[in-house]
Amino acid sequence: MTRAPQRPDRDRPRDHATTTVRRALERARRDGALLAVLLLDAGDVGRVDRAFGHAAGDDALAALERRVQAALPPACALTALTRERLVVVAEQLTAHGDALALAEALAALVREPLDVEGVAVRLDATVGIALAVEGQGSAAELLRDADAAARRAHGAGERPWRLADSAEHERAQRRLRLEDELALALAREQLVLYFQPIVSLRRGTLVGVEALVRWQHPARGLIGPAQFLPVAEESGLIVEIGDWMLQAVCGQLARWSAQPQPLPPVALNVSGRELLERAFATRFATTVRGAQVPPETLVLEISDPASLHRREDLDDVLATLRRLGVRIVLDRFGGAQSTLAQLSQLPIDGLKLDRSLLPAAGAGAGEPPIAEAVVELAHALGLSITIPGVETEQELEAVRALRADAAQGHLIARPAPAEALLDLDSLDLGLGARPRGRAGEEPAADADELLPLSAVAEALGVSASTARRLADQGVLPGTRTEGGHRRFRRGDVQRLARERSRAPRLRHWDLPEQPLPLSAQLLERDGQALAERAARAIYEPARPGWFAAPQGAARARAWIAALGGTLAAGAPREALAATAAYGDAATLGGASVAEVARFLGQFGALASHELARTHGAAEEGRALQRVMSAATEAFLAKL
Repeated sequence: MTRAPQRPDRDRPRDHATTTVRRALERARRDGALLAVLLLDAGDVGRVDRAFGHAAGDDALAALERRVQAALPPACALTALTRERLVVVAEQLTAHGDALALAEALAALVREPLDVEGVAVRLDATVGIALAVEGQGSAAELLRDADAAARRAHGAGERPWRLADSAEHERAQRRLRLEDELALALAREQLVLYFQPIVSLRRGTLVGVEALVRWQHPARGLIGPAQFLPVAEESGLIVEIGDWMLQAVCGQLARWSAQPQPLPPVALNVSGRELLERAFATRFATTVRGAQVPPETLVLEISDPASLHRREDLDDVLATLRRLGVRIVLDRFGGAQSTLAQLSQLPIDGLKLDRSLLPAAGAGAGEPPIAEAVVELAHALGLSITIPGVETEQELEAVRALRADAAQGHLIARPAPAEALLDLDSLDLGLGARPRGRAGEEPAADADELLPLSAVAEALGVSASTARRLADQGVLPGTRTEGGHRRFRRGDVQRLARERSRAPRLRHWDLPEQPLPLSAQLLERDGQALAERAARAIYEPARPGWFAAPQGAARARAWIAALGGTLAAGAPREALAATAAYGDAATLGGASVAEVARFLGQFGALASHELARTHGAAEEGRALQRVMSAATEAFLAKL
């Protein structure tokens, strides 16, 4: 008999929090008193992690914990539940209003700025409240109810706290039952795989399928992932579900390999939490090799950008997977936790746009330009773009106009069991006939000549690995010789070369390669005064902002010193990084993106003018202006 999978062990803070609540409940039962458990969720600390690093986020949370501890009444105990959640156990309350007043005070404490590396940072947090009259309930129930209430308090605006009610309790109970049933579902093999085709927008052909999990519940029928994966994420069962999906996908690929027509790669969604589990890459490689599945037939889609603050660990895992031959795609790109910097910094091969950026998906008029910019940038970096969630003809036409590489959605093909994909010729891809080219774009007479991969790379002006990736993505169709070597039609290569030549390119700044000693001297002597002048220039006298405030001035001193050092050393790209970090600190401190851009522009113009005026160094002034313009773009690209 198969044993049910064990749930992950809870960490020590959770155990200590449960013990603290249980002992307080025992005293409340003995005294017939009112007890409140308040859970403070400071998940907004992720902004600090992304701007200053994980260690700075830990420091901010530690400072917040000390502040809360110092402000609590004597009959209250403070303990940590997780890294971002604190639990306050309030005893000897006389009325429910005491708990609400305490929640208001906690929320106000969190809103007070914290000093993070010289920047005043304001965190957003929510507070969930669970009450126990005369010690009723258990410690686990109170913590669950307070946690659920804190989650539901998100977006509450002026009242960032919520009191758990009977409905909250019932929801927590349903969630717990669902977690128990899900653990049994894994053991009883109730999870099933569905597959949704991914189609090339250029050729209308199948370029991949995405593996999706469904739960075949014995009483409730087929359950979609939105109803149980959030529970799996919170409980830790997502790791076991991920392992099951990998084994199931490899098994299916092995069965498909016996078919005369090989299928395109299968995309598998993996959360950041799974990737950062110990030995994930080793387990992955062992499973794939054991199933005798070529790693290049698998694509891993990272579905949790918010967890990417552990960049060093994640980079190691992704690099190991790519060495195996696996392609990596960043999923849901364009959501709240995404930055353009991820495209160039992460070792990835492509991305999927978040549905919020899908043109014509909503009423907003600003989404298409953002989507177009993301597509252009991704293509310039050699990344593929897939747009999911295409459900209407209008959306399909808008997606075509974006020049994305591939799409998927119910309009094209709905998720289906593996058996439905065996007959690919009968699969209705919903894209219609391939559009004809314009006059004058037909390939030359030798269009049917077959070229090797090296000739393709030379014709496109790319590396062999990039040419191979274009072929893997279906951008460039090819065939194989009897010996298994890839060959590509010259006409298809010429068509792709023309498309790439018409594609917009990112601006290339002609950065100086030599040191800028006069610029470094100017910044050391007058940099702070220039920063003050730039700040005065962008603000109205009666409404000074972050750059004119003491915290902005203090941060400017450190930035000017770093900027001067990089210019003296002839390292302009390090100047770009220092300026982008300075812009991050400004936005975290409350400055708008427009403020940052205006300040950097003013500072560069003033410094350039000063060089020409006092040193007669107009040429070096123009070089400094190019560095500042590029630095401004580097900052904006991170957003």
